[in-house]
Amino acid sequence: MNKKIIRQQMLDQLKNLSEEKKILYTNYIQQQVISSPEWKQAEVIAITISRGLEIDTTALITKALEQGKRVCVPRCEPATKKMHFHYIQSLNDAEPSFYGLLEPKPYLPIAEKREIDLVVVPGLAYSNTGYRIGFGGGYYDRFLTDYKGESMSMAYSFQLIDDEFAESFDIPVKKIVTERETDS
Repeated sequence: MNKKIIRQQMLDQLKNLSEEKKILYTNYIQQQVISSPEWKQAEVIAITISRGLEIDTTALITKALEQGKRVCVPRCEPATKKMHFHYIQSLNDAEPSFYGLLEPKPYLPIAEKREIDLVVVPGLAYSNTGYRIGFGGGYYDRFLTDYKGESMSMAYSFQLIDDEFAESFDIPVKKIVTERETDS
């Protein structure tokens, strides 16, 4: 199936998820992430600040900071399609940017790729082998190309699909955490 069609189908399903289920599933997923070995062992966590229909990451960012972990969030450069992670001390270190994203202020220190232990990768749909369909920019695939650390995504179970949509430039995540299970 075409990625564009899958993307639209997932957006429709996310819009139709009841607020009650969204809260219940999100809380469970967040607990699974926090209790994972990847999270526990990570000193530096790269994670996007969620928006819209994405699984909430603000509680995870707050928890990581409370646990003394270093947190970095992405800042995208639309002209070059590159993404850099900047260290933040709190969510107040972020500001609105293009597409309504919250991104770190540009003067904050940049995290070198080799410093990052765990990247929590956003997406809309996932294959059973860890490939993902994101929001269409390709930023994370470019970032993950030579990344050596751990990677995981959070998803509702309906976001896992049997379709093999991977293309040559797609990079899979190592683990997907859902409200039902964890796929590694």
